[in-house]
Amino acid sequence: MKKSRELQKLVLASSLVAISIVIDIFFKQILSFNNFGVPFYAIPIIYGSIVLGPIYGLIMGYVSDLVGFVAFPNGAYAFIFALGAMLWGFLPGLFLYRKYDRIKLVFVLFLTHILVTIANTIGLLTFLSRETALASLTVRLTMIPINVVIITLLVHALQTKLNPVLIDMQIKRTKETIT
Repeated sequence: MKKSRELQKLVLASSLVAISIVIDIFFKQILSFNNFGVPFYAIPIIYGSIVLGPIYGLIMGYVSDLVGFVAFPNGAYAFIFALGAMLWGFLPGLFLYRKYDRIKLVFVLFLTHILVTIANTIGLLTFLSRETALASLTVRLTMIPINVVIITLLVHALQTKLNPVLIDMQIKRTKETIT
């Protein structure tokens, strides 16, 4: 019965990673739209981390970044940029796994966004000029509060809408342990 629960987790994680990859490719490749740093791809990863835990989130972040790169390579693969996706997956789960709270979500997303911005800036400093990286940093830092509001609203909406599914999974867990 434990295998069934693990299978449910893997299916959910895989589905969320697939959604993340599609969102990332849609915004970067199809629209070629500069979304001013709103990491829409991170929303399924954040949600998965909150529901499945920080380790699942960390792995989901890495897999989505790697598969997204393999699908549409853009230069050489740089692990430093994967750290951003991994942070989006790890930190929300670390603080909110099994103890979701909307107010905590805002603070965790704010902290995570700052750390991801720092990691990405270090990556940009490695590949671009200092001026370009710092100009990008200025824009991204000013967008953090707006991005946090957008991400919070979307993650909370996911949590609210998908909560019945999670309750159903917990009921199945309870029945499995009884039998």
